[in-house]
Amino acid sequence: MATTDPSKLLEQLCLNVHPRKEASLRLIYRLCEEQHARGSRDFSIATIGRLSHEAGGPSAPAIRNKTGDDYKALMKVFASSVGSKPKKSADRKPGVCDELLEGVSDPVLRARIGILVAELASARGQLIALRHLANTTTVLRLDERVEDPAEGHKEPDSIGHLSTQEKMALERAISPDTLAHWGWSSEANGRVRTDTGQVVYPAGYLTAIRKVLAAS
Repeated sequence: MATTDPSKLLEQLCLNVHPRKEASLRLIYRLCEEQHARGSRDFSIATIGRLSHEAGGPSAPAIRNKTGDDYKALMKVFASSVGSKPKKSADRKPGVCDELLEGVSDPVLRARIGILVAELASARGQLIALRHLANTTTVLRLDERVEDPAEGHKEPDSIGHLSTQEKMALERAISPDTLAHWGWSSEANGRVRTDTGQVVYPAGYLTAIRKVLAAS
């Protein structure tokens, strides 16, 4: 099957869309052309999103969102058309994506299906990672107190102290190696995200654990 022409895909995507969306699509296409012209094979969301944001277009997070499917489709087809990805072996066993795409000739639909399958695979990997962390990370009950009937007030419970094993489990859970293993990244406010921008743990997660470890 011949490689889809990205310029034709661009025109299809620009049909019956808001002028602002059309301008963003054409900007993404132009940035891909400029990347190719300078000899770069980097058409990733992070790079194109950064260049686009600097030029007043959609940012990387916006491209990663569901509303950015058209941008991702255009970038993927452009990258394929210039051979930025290694060719797959001819005897490769067909996967789920190949089976879904069989008989689908529309280039926009093919690109969107491919993106959806990739996102589902990523979500499955994240679920496995979360289950792994749930099995290896100790759940803490901080500042647990017990009622003293005689005194009428609460005293700290010694159960709240961390053992060496518990400290090691927490340190391992938030270590750079663990985050990198699952393709996650941390932010200054303690939030943890996946490589697609999805939030794994909200703001304050990493900072809270670090404070607990520092105080133990």
